[in-house]
Amino acid sequence: MRAWLLLPLLFAASSARAQTDWSHAARVEVRLSSFDFDPDSIHLRAGQPVVLHLVNTGRGGHNFAAPQFFAAAHVGAGPVRNGAVEVPGHQAVDVRLVPTRGDYRLRCTHTLHTTFGMSGRIVVD
Repeated sequence: MRAWLLLPLLFAASSARAQTDWSHAARVEVRLSSFDFDPDSIHLRAGQPVVLHLVNTGRGGHNFAAPQFFAAAHVGAGPVRNGAVEVPGHQAVDVRLVPTRGDYRLRCTHTLHTTFGMSGRIVVD
């Protein structure tokens, strides 16, 4: 089979991803506080659009780091950098994505935050 015959299929797949209907996406709020994610176990459905609403309830900065999760997901919009989302103190950040099945590690990579218990997991069924 010639490679050029596959181009329409690749274009159709990327167009379908780009046309995700975010108006019906589930909204999941995760609160980041001094050394805690609430909830610390997040359950999502594979292939279903979701808006992660990350809220930092404290003064200091935190991040929502899940490199394998973000690498596997189709991220529609949001400030994901190197597998993490920075959330400044007393601010919120939204990340739109379509998750992929798996069990992923979640943590805050700021100095000693994981050591003090700021970790969790993301389960996508």
